[in-house]
Amino acid sequence: MSKLVVLPGEGTGNDLNWSATSALFDDVVAFIRRRVRDERAAETVTTQAASGYLFLAELPERVLTDVLTALRDDLPAYVNEVIYPPEATAAMDYPEIFVARAKSLAHLADRSIALRGGVTASSRGSDQASAVVARAEPGMPLRGRLLYQDDEDVEFLCAPESRADKLARIGSDGSVSLRIGSLQLEVGIMTRQVLYARGYSPRESWNAARFDLPDMPPGAVFADPDHPFVPGRPIALDRPKEWLVDHDARSGWLRISSPGSAGKGTLTLIADGIAVGTYAKEIVSVWLHTGP
Repeated sequence: MSKLVVLPGEGTGNDLNWSATSALFDDVVAFIRRRVRDERAAETVTTQAASGYLFLAELPERVLTDVLTALRDDLPAYVNEVIYPPEATAAMDYPEIFVARAKSLAHLADRSIALRGGVTASSRGSDQASAVVARAEPGMPLRGRLLYQDDEDVEFLCAPESRADKLARIGSDGSVSLRIGSLQLEVGIMTRQVLYARGYSPRESWNAARFDLPDMPPGAVFADPDHPFVPGRPIALDRPKEWLVDHDARSGWLRISSPGSAGKGTLTLIADGIAVGTYAKEIVSVWLHTGP
């Protein structure tokens, strides 16, 4: 069950709502609680947190300023060192997603500070990325298994010995999603490397097709944003038109491609069973080997 932290946003509504799993919520509440020295305010934090929500605007002004500043300035390091230290992330399948979710609260705190005024806000996340420039380079694909499961979820799992390789390609700030409908490409926020695909792809949306498989040389694709990536803020690649989803039952490959891109550009095998097509500095297709 998700729990909620609500930051004051001066009318921005849900944009400053931060949700998390119970475990992550509890870790963040502990971080906040240690920075609240006012006894009555500390009681407010404890009482609200027990109900699964935290309305920071109900804290006294001085306490609120301290909490928002701590979330902005100190939470990212706390995430790396305490909430998701290296020994914990090494055993997780998708630590990059949880790390980014935790650190997105720091960016919301920065926005809250800027909206409230009176306290200097940083430039962190002041402009949200809305487009990326793609580039492909030679390299080794990420090793693992691409799974298309019975519930029509797409998952990419690294073998235990490959998790360290994945984390090195991601960087310490986790990942951000490039979305194509209900499918997403995860990209390292620091490294900008496109890592793998995951999400949802219902079979009823697939068009039966037959196509010749192009060459898929191994390598890496990087997505350079027009503004810095911000944890928790995905970028839609399928605007303004919906991408096509074609499936070749003979080969088992699923091709998700932007309209008019068929036959254009080059493919790069970025991970086992996953290729990304680039053309004119844009990502124009994703290829997934769904079996057999």
